[in-house]
Amino acid sequence: MCLILEGMVVRLKLMPKDTELIKQKLDVVEFLRSYLTLTPAGKNLKALCPFHQEKTPSFIVSPERQSWHCFGCAEGGDIIKFVMKYENLEFPEALRLLAEKAGIPLRTLNPAQEREFGVLYDLNDAAKEFYKTALSSHAKAKEYLKKRGLADETIVEFELGYAVGGEMLTLHLLKKGFDVNDIARAGLAGKGASGMYRDRFHGRIMFPIMNHVGKTVAFTGRIFELSPGMKEDDVAKYLNSPETPVFNKSKILYGLNKTKNDIARTRTAVLVEGQMDFLMVWQGGVKNVTAVSGTALTQFHLERLRRLADTIVLMFDNDDAGLKALERSLDIFSGFDFHVKVAGIGGYKDPADAVLADADGFRKRIETARPAFQYLFEARLSQKGIEKDIAQKKRVVRDMLQKVAKLTSAVEQEEWIHELSRHAGVSDSALLAELAALPAAKKEETVEQKKIEPAKERIDLIARRILAIGFALPEFMERARAIREFLPVFYHPALDDSASPVAVALELQSSFAVDIKDRSALEKEFEDLIRELHIDLLEKERADVKRGMKEMEASGDEEGIMKKMERFRTLSQKIDELRGTH
Repeated sequence: MCLILEGMVVRLKLMPKDTELIKQKLDVVEFLRSYLTLTPAGKNLKALCPFHQEKTPSFIVSPERQSWHCFGCAEGGDIIKFVMKYENLEFPEALRLLAEKAGIPLRTLNPAQEREFGVLYDLNDAAKEFYKTALSSHAKAKEYLKKRGLADETIVEFELGYAVGGEMLTLHLLKKGFDVNDIARAGLAGKGASGMYRDRFHGRIMFPIMNHVGKTVAFTGRIFELSPGMKEDDVAKYLNSPETPVFNKSKILYGLNKTKNDIARTRTAVLVEGQMDFLMVWQGGVKNVTAVSGTALTQFHLERLRRLADTIVLMFDNDDAGLKALERSLDIFSGFDFHVKVAGIGGYKDPADAVLADADGFRKRIETARPAFQYLFEARLSQKGIEKDIAQKKRVVRDMLQKVAKLTSAVEQEEWIHELSRHAGVSDSALLAELAALPAAKKEETVEQKKIEPAKERIDLIARRILAIGFALPEFMERARAIREFLPVFYHPALDDSASPVAVALELQSSFAVDIKDRSALEKEFEDLIRELHIDLLEKERADVKRGMKEMEASGDEEGIMKKMERFRTLSQKIDELRGTH
């Protein structure tokens, strides 16, 4: 852009947007190295995709384009898109995180976006500090936590607090300049019957919930002091923040921001049900632990953990509710390739009590955790009176078979059928017959699996391979342009414009799909592909000719039939020549 001032041309340097500044400051390759193990693939790099299960790398990073793309699940984009997907963040949140890493003050976010997200983080952080101060002066609450076994260091590390209630937090936040509507939107206060705003949490010990990058997004409050006239049965033991634009309880795991490095290092996550269990287990020396927070285990939790670990050790309460939670969890685990174990807690009520009684013994229980199905079979089939109650035993066995049926591996199914046979006292053959009679188990697809592209037609696969070789070696691309009329129209932009979306995708794909070391093998493959492409087109034309002949037979068009037959013979001859069968 330029201005003309008194005959002088003055050039104005346009200020790039924050998004462009971030991309200039943060190299996508170096940034992704903190999340993935990248290896060279021609002029690009490759890795195992963090967004779906795979054993062969199909996730390609392009230093030249500063972008990434996965050919397994069809996800792709720039550095901002990666952070949004990996960290489960919305655009303004991802931009803010990257801006902090790049040391860039944000200007792009409009007031509406800033209000939607930024103020919620600020409110939750201010509430956390208020709760922490309140706990420091509440002797009874501190004594309770001490009796439960929590050390001062743990309370400080995880920033526990106390909510007195009434309007104390609301008034405090208003004095700090926050709007009452935002306080309510953050789930920290609500309007009562009188029309006045009151704090959401009253007389509760507060556990701040952080997202994966350490931002305070919500709270769980454990009841400690009841309001006058209230009884314990009148209130929930644990109360959680409502869902907000920055808090989705089905996606956040408690404590993961602190323990994700230990989980990644050990490739094992110890999973417990609540905050107190988490804190005691962490304090007891097990640092690779996390907890579901105010909800049942979800596939989003497992998708998060799958990027860090391949083994999950479950530790649930020692009661019927804990056993049911285990059964529900196994249904969700069936869609993932985890090695799932269960660590028993003996006669203790929950993991917190178990680690408090014997921390060394607790750690040994985790080390000797048993496969989940083995633990479940023993628990369900050792129930009192089940041997004499055939109807109950049949129900339990069928329930267990339903879970085994959801396993994706036939080898694993056979293994657990044999194990169930041993515990139930029923032959393998009888269980297999029972399994075959069950309705087919409907497996839940993960978010990534639903996005995987359907298999393409043969001609598409051939065309894509030809162009992939062309992008790997320029001389082959010239030869691909020479057979333009053989290629589906969809791929023509890749021949004309290397920046077109089709070209970009194929160029990235060539990084892991084409081995340029063996040129002679590529030469032969390229020629074979062109021949197959030509044959495919001729066979399609021959099929059209054959259909035309049948239509002419119905109408009695003898002359037309003779012309079609001649064309049919010519096409057949060309196909035979290309196949070398003439």
